[in-house]
Amino acid sequence: MKAQAGDRIVVERPRDDLPARKGVVLKVQGDNGGPPYWVRWEDEGRETLVYPGPDARIEPRHPVPQARQEHTEARQPQLGQSLKRIQIDVAVSEVHENGSVRTLAEAQLPSTKWNLRGHGEARKHPTDADIPEIGEELAVARALSDLAHKLRRVAAEDIEQASQAWQPT
Repeated sequence: MKAQAGDRIVVERPRDDLPARKGVVLKVQGDNGGPPYWVRWEDEGRETLVYPGPDARIEPRHPVPQARQEHTEARQPQLGQSLKRIQIDVAVSEVHENGSVRTLAEAQLPSTKWNLRGHGEARKHPTDADIPEIGEELAVARALSDLAHKLRRVAAEDIEQASQAWQPT
């Protein structure tokens, strides 16, 4: 993880009903943009020294332009780099009940190492306009968010196990 002063740090919460914690990086204490960071939290204005965990991400102060982003994503790996693609299967269904519609989504990360599933749901009230894409977008976004939380939990457990296994010599 690398940051610079002015970047935003976002720390996801372990429960979906709690909003992510957001702050602004005031100062980078580590080498080459690495942690720890002095952060001013947006929710309370307090400044703290932060050692980010696996549930944190950095949002650059100046986002990468879309054209440059597409170029970066499409580039081939260079010598010493590798490219790994992980596919996620998303299934969407609708259930009609008493004039209301529930859109259900399941995002699955099939793998020999993981078999994680995230679930999402969106409801259309009978008086809402009938625009199925909105329900699909919401349900898929919620399923992907649920899957991301589960994958972060697996990563945190792996880090914890790896840390316990290491013994100084």
